[in-house]
Amino acid sequence: MKAYSLDLRERILRYVKDGGKKTDAARRFKVGRDTVYRYINADKKGTLAPKTSWGSWRKLDPQKLAEHVKTHPDDTLEDMQELFQVHPSCLWTALNKLGITLKKSHRLSRTR
Repeated sequence: MKAYSLDLRERILRYVKDGGKKTDAARRFKVGRDTVYRYINADKKGTLAPKTSWGSWRKLDPQKLAEHVKTHPDDTLEDMQELFQVHPSCLWTALNKLGITLKKSHRLSRTR
């Protein structure tokens, strides 16, 4: 979820400083009541601006995945899961975004 803009944060604070109730500010600007309190505390500390980055949390590099599929086209999602250490749904989503489709091959026969 993206952080609220600095402009919205300042409008919420202005509303409260002009005598508006905190719960009314939350309703009026459609944010949580705790968010209003958090902005008031942040304003007291002088850190009202949203954080610029939350860091890098992605494990899967799409370029490495595309290269791996080109060199190992017969690998299953389970094989790639062990290699990249991510959930199969993460792989599936990344492959779909890259426009790569995999055939549905199973190691064991379904007729068992």
